[in-house]
Amino acid sequence: MATVELSTAAGELRVTLSGPLTRASVASLRPQLLAALRQRGVRSVAVDLGGIAAMDTAGAALLAVLQQEAARRGVALQLVAWSACAEGALGRFVRPAREPRAGGGDSWLVSLADAALAQWAGFKHFAFLTADTLVWSVAGATRTRRVRRGALWLEANRIGVEALGIVALIAFLIGAVVALQSAYQLQQFGADIFVANLIGVSMTREMGPLMTAIIIAGRSGASIAAEIATMNVNEEVDALRTMGLEPVRYVVVPKFQAITLTMPGLVVFANLLGIFGGFLVAVLYMDLGASAFLHQLFDALVVKDLVSGLIKSVAFAWIIVLVAAHHGFQAYGGADSVGKVTTTSVVSSIFWVIVADAVFNIVFYM
Repeated sequence: MATVELSTAAGELRVTLSGPLTRASVASLRPQLLAALRQRGVRSVAVDLGGIAAMDTAGAALLAVLQQEAARRGVALQLVAWSACAEGALGRFVRPAREPRAGGGDSWLVSLADAALAQWAGFKHFAFLTADTLVWSVAGATRTRRVRRGALWLEANRIGVEALGIVALIAFLIGAVVALQSAYQLQQFGADIFVANLIGVSMTREMGPLMTAIIIAGRSGASIAAEIATMNVNEEVDALRTMGLEPVRYVVVPKFQAITLTMPGLVVFANLLGIFGGFLVAVLYMDLGASAFLHQLFDALVVKDLVSGLIKSVAFAWIIVLVAAHHGFQAYGGADSVGKVTTTSVVSSIFWVIVADAVFNIVFYM
């Protein structure tokens, strides 16, 4: 059973809880805590959860009742300490706020340290998520298929097939625009034919993989982050663990495998449509012959251009799904949190895709 210690000094009520704060003990503690809170002269309440050994949703609900009663009476209630299990239970509803420090707030050095610790915790979570996903994509693939039969092809259809339309449109327009922009400069030097080189190399090396990754990050990456965040907020992730199913293997691995299979195909499709857009501009606007354009294109392209684009596509796919899953698992609270992590996921995915693209260009073409 949970125990409670109450002490009052200078209008501050300090409540120290220890032991298991669960459904079995909440019923006996609630009247005692409410009675202490309603004492005359109490202007603030400090709740110490550092000794909590176990806590369920009933314990979290008790704290919510105390907070509501304190707000009704105009009393400030603050959590001053909490154990790991208490923080885990409270994290399903709200992030506990730290006790304000003397002097009107944290110093810049403390704030910097807190931010660094938060970034380190996020990095560790991302590293574990990446390792689990890579291992279970190979070692646990058979078991995952038994648990979610057909999940891989369902995810591949959502991520790949349903994105063909928007990828085709954007790639075609990009190819046409690049050809139009380069046509004016090339015509000044009588080098019209080199538009084929420019379109072919730029689409296969850079524009095809990068634009496809940005589209998929905004479309499928946001969907993955929102789906996992909603599951986390609704405690479906905890339910999977209760049933003996690992959430990463059950939720993330099929998406990881699907995007790995479909992203190279989308990039090849984007390359073809982009080159076709440039081809139409060259033939209809620049009056180049179709055979001359194709001959120059095949002379300009080498295997390295095609392979480097496909390698980029796989790396971009992994970045998108892992960043989306990482942010999705960080969601807590309600719908507001789902929206925040979805937005953060898209921005982070696009940022790291561009960083990875710069690194690949340095490695491949220096």
